[in-house]
Amino acid sequence: MTQLVVTVSDNAMLPQLKTAIRQLRGVEKVMPVRNPAMHKVCKLRQELTDRLVSLSSLHDGWDGSDSKAIDRKCISKMKAALSKATEKQLAGWALFPDARGFLYFDYTGEQGTAGITMTGNSLVYFIQKGDVLEKNDGIPFSSSNLLSILNSVNG
Repeated sequence: MTQLVVTVSDNAMLPQLKTAIRQLRGVEKVMPVRNPAMHKVCKLRQELTDRLVSLSSLHDGWDGSDSKAIDRKCISKMKAALSKATEKQLAGWALFPDARGFLYFDYTGEQGTAGITMTGNSLVYFIQKGDVLEKNDGIPFSSSNLLSILNSVNG
């Protein structure tokens, strides 16, 4: 099931808009979301998901003849992890392509700096908080492992 978030600036239009959307084929439910924190979560997740879609369209050679398209397994695992992440976990992170066909998640913020290289199978990361540096040369790439790293940075 796919959900669509529509932001309405004039609440007076909401009843007509809800009626029009309900009449579309395939629409199961229309309901307002009034929780501003939830909207913010959706915004961060949507920005990173949009970036992921953009990166998934890169072809071999996008950054010189040796660069590779982003691994499809890596894309799908990242998409799954993003769907479970919270605003707090995603705050301060930016997503970049890696010329080897991987994804790189970069963090710079109040908590320090961090970087995660995501291959189709593993996560290689570092977290720098003050003088403390944590490194890991590879754990399995799963949503729970990625979210655990994000919690270590923003938790």
